[in-house]
Amino acid sequence: MMASNADKAVGTLDRGLAILDYLASVREATVPEIAEALRLTRSTTYRLVDRLDQAGYLAPASSGQWRLGPAAARLAMTAVQSTDVVHAAPDLLRSLAQQTRETVGLGVRNADEMIFVYRERGPQAVSVSAEVGARRPLHCTAVGKAYLAALPDGEQRAILRRITLTAYTPRTITSRSLLEAELADVHRRGWSSERREFSDAAACCGAAVLDHTGHPVAAISAAGPAERMERSLARIAPIVASTAEAISRRLGYAPR
Repeated sequence: MMASNADKAVGTLDRGLAILDYLASVREATVPEIAEALRLTRSTTYRLVDRLDQAGYLAPASSGQWRLGPAAARLAMTAVQSTDVVHAAPDLLRSLAQQTRETVGLGVRNADEMIFVYRERGPQAVSVSAEVGARRPLHCTAVGKAYLAALPDGEQRAILRRITLTAYTPRTITSRSLLEAELADVHRRGWSSERREFSDAAACCGAAVLDHTGHPVAAISAAGPAERMERSLARIAPIVASTAEAISRRLGYAPR
């Protein structure tokens, strides 16, 4: 018996969703790699990738590879914005912006990046930080390092083996051993710092937000012009850490 049009549509949808799910886990892949991983024919995979590209769910990366596109990011943001962390955080983040007088942001992990889902300007904020929807690497940003440092050791090591430590400025850490040492310091003191590592013009500090199990679900940051923030990090960072803990408590986290 031949499959109905509805059955074919469901099958196509399942394969398209499988491609999105696969790229969410590996970050980037070529069409042959996708086809092999999902046991699809290359012709089918090329057709699905082309359709997902046209709709904005995939975007070309380097060397014939593909990654999740802006439409997928918008879906992820919408899903995140309906979760507890976005509802639990805004009043505390507004207070943090007033206390630090800098721009405050809330980022969540999307594959191997952080994506900002909330932003609050402080009284003396200068526009140096990410807008809502902006993506940032894990290894050289305050939100990324705070999130990584809060992960279980095995999960953290798996991510560090997978990601590329791209140098965005001369200060970016591109050594995995040095990054692991810094993440250990972040875990010990409870907050992260970024001193001109992603942008020569900016510095910031961050802290992870944990769910009721103690697993990170987001990270917050306070950012400003590098010269001003570098003088203020020692004062601002503990405030950021205490705000992240307050948000975590609202999510059911109970520090031991």
